[in-house]
Amino acid sequence: MINNNSPLETLAAFAIVFVAGVVSTAGLGAYISGLRRKAAAQGGHSGHPPSGR
Repeated sequence: MINNNSPLETLAAFAIVFVAGVVSTAGLGAYISGLRRKAAAQGGHSGHPPSGR
């Protein structure tokens, strides 16, 4: 079967995937930033004793 997608449909698909990538990257960056802030507030350690390794 021949698939005849219009160039506009293809461009829209790429745009949707690109925006999803930007949003997920921004979300992951914000999450990591929050984890770093939380770790700094705890004095730079997780509160667990060292493993001795």
